[in-house]
Amino acid sequence: MTDIRLQFEQLMDHLQVPAFILDVETDGSFIFRGVNALLASAIGMSNNQLKAQNVYDVLPKRFADTVTANYARCVELRAAHKYEEVLGFETGEIWWLTTLSPLFDHEDRVIGIVGLAENITEYKHRQFEALESLVEMQKLSEKVSAFTGLAAHDLRGPLRQIRLVTEIAEDGFIDQGDGKKELLTMIKDVAARALEKVDEVLLHAQSFIDETDNTSEVDFAHLCADLMALLDPMSRFEVSYPALTLKTEPVALQLVLRNLMDNALKHATSRVEIEVERSKESDELVEIRVSDDGPGFADPKTALEQIKDLASNNKRGFGLSTVARLVASRGGHLWIGEPKLHPGATICWTANARLLISPDAS
Repeated sequence: MTDIRLQFEQLMDHLQVPAFILDVETDGSFIFRGVNALLASAIGMSNNQLKAQNVYDVLPKRFADTVTANYARCVELRAAHKYEEVLGFETGEIWWLTTLSPLFDHEDRVIGIVGLAENITEYKHRQFEALESLVEMQKLSEKVSAFTGLAAHDLRGPLRQIRLVTEIAEDGFIDQGDGKKELLTMIKDVAARALEKVDEVLLHAQSFIDETDNTSEVDFAHLCADLMALLDPMSRFEVSYPALTLKTEPVALQLVLRNLMDNALKHATSRVEIEVERSKESDELVEIRVSDDGPGFADPKTALEQIKDLASNNKRGFGLSTVARLVASRGGHLWIGEPKLHPGATICWTANARLLISPDAS
């Protein structure tokens, strides 16, 4: 019987998408069997460099940890596994939409994995840019909504008075046949219709700033693992984070979390810890804390004020100040908490998210 892995390996270069194939060893390890020319070009590594190599022999440890976790998930599912991931190569940072499919032998054992990877880097960058623009648009829409709402409220009072006075005038009115009875009725009807229109304006003003539901389920540990593989591929730091699922806006979470993790790693000595718990304020909020064991803030209050001042003036880029604006635009707030890892620093924020699975430290 011809090995299906060999058949796919021979066909890979004819595919119009980046592709790779792995051997799944009996001990659960993964060996690169080959990559096609499109994938090799994208990542800056040739097929000869990867072929017959254990994943851990050719990729940095933390990088290997995160990709093998996905491979192991495919083996466990014994079915296709599709996910987004961001990986750093010599050619740069690339976002992939990857689909893994298991290959079985005649005894129904998973002996290989085929991977098809769509490069979605430009799409993700457009998402991030669109989110920044959306933050600015939301601020404007809130001002427009507030003005519209105030104007509509100001109109309701006089219109109600007109309708009330007209009803009082109608009560006991004797029709002299001069059309004044019809005139009073017409005035009352016009006021009633105008009130209906004002109510529609108020409803529209409220919905104008309501956000489209862009939420989805996010595997928090998977996201953290991808970011750590990107920010600390050589595992220089000990990093802990919970295994849980959030229902939230993925792009906003990615931006804020990446920025704060990057900031923590820049100042940490050896350790970073990420914690998540349901906010005491609301079930629709979670509190996320990123702690490092670096030197910390000499004056946390002043540091926070500087961040907020920059946030009000900064227009471009996702530095810490812009992250504060992004958090605020999503109904949360950012603050400097009590250090968890002394001396260290802990930066906290409330995210508009629902906790679906309780934390389990990983």
